[in-house]
Amino acid sequence: METTLAFKNIVYQLQRYPETKDNSLKAWSNAELLALNYLEDKNFSHYHIFNDRFGVWNCLLKNKPVKTIWTYASQRKAIEKNLQLNRIDVDDSSFIRPLEEYGTINCALVKIPKSLELFELFLAKINKTSEENTEVVCCFMTKYFSTSYLKIAENYFSDIQQTKAWKKARLLILKNPKKELINEKKFINQVSWKGDVLDQYYGVFSSKSIDIGTQFLLENLEVRKDEVKVLDVASGNGIIARELLKLNENCELTLVDDFNLAIASSKFNLPEEKSTFICDNNLLTLKKNNFDLAVSNPPFHFEYENNIEISLNLFSQIKDCLKNRGRFVLVANKHLNYKVHLKKLFTEVTVVNSNKKFEIISCSK
Repeated sequence: METTLAFKNIVYQLQRYPETKDNSLKAWSNAELLALNYLEDKNFSHYHIFNDRFGVWNCLLKNKPVKTIWTYASQRKAIEKNLQLNRIDVDDSSFIRPLEEYGTINCALVKIPKSLELFELFLAKINKTSEENTEVVCCFMTKYFSTSYLKIAENYFSDIQQTKAWKKARLLILKNPKKELINEKKFINQVSWKGDVLDQYYGVFSSKSIDIGTQFLLENLEVRKDEVKVLDVASGNGIIARELLKLNENCELTLVDDFNLAIASSKFNLPEEKSTFICDNNLLTLKKNNFDLAVSNPPFHFEYENNIEISLNLFSQIKDCLKNRGRFVLVANKHLNYKVHLKKLFTEVTVVNSNKKFEIISCSK
């Protein structure tokens, strides 16, 4: 795996976190390098960075004041690890959640996320704290280009320029922020499920309706009376935990999700006195042998990558968190063949139900 990057006669070490066995992957793309090349003859006083997943911008702009808008716990950890690897000080105050105040923006660097809703949330927040001379440099690989990029950008900026392609990457340069016509949005979707309405922020998985995998799990969900301490892994907007609480009002819920907007959304939909909310990409801080039941619709899409390594690591951590004879129930796409991996970890692994695409798997420790 390529981990060395030379820039302006300085060699940087950049590693992916979480680690991966896929040697074709690296911690930066040509899109991010193109954005840096564009900045070479510019003289911005400070930068706000969006969707720098592994810290390439944070490291290579080390001599400039930088604010990092982080959306994933794994993202923040990756940035911190690469800063430390390159002997660059980590400043906790430079990390900002997407819903917090950004401060005045001189230049924003945005690696356009797969979620167009999240892209719009970024641009709206940038617009809100922009000045007349604010410039937004958006980068993307050309194979992922969508005309929606332009339509979204036009809502917030008057001057939109698209650069020529370089090594299959391209930039959108946004200038002249629109101020007079912008009505501040809350950037919250409402999702219905069997008479209930759940709120979730833009960018949270499955924004128009409960995804079909989760629906299949909910239709087959059972909880025993003695299953009180419940762990929801990759909890999203909290719909699974919410249904579990309906099935057993004595449940004490712990929700864990890598995406901080998912955790913020689940707080809309669950009672605070019954729930603990944790934004993290792993379960290593949780007490061992503590939970009666764990549930999950585990992710295997990460932006444009498909990768089951993270889910497999979570399965092992879930086992450690369960009490003896505790249960783990998940929904999974059949083609992922999770049963083979789960049988190496759990005493009993049973397919509770299945359809053409999904299967519900129950595991006992």
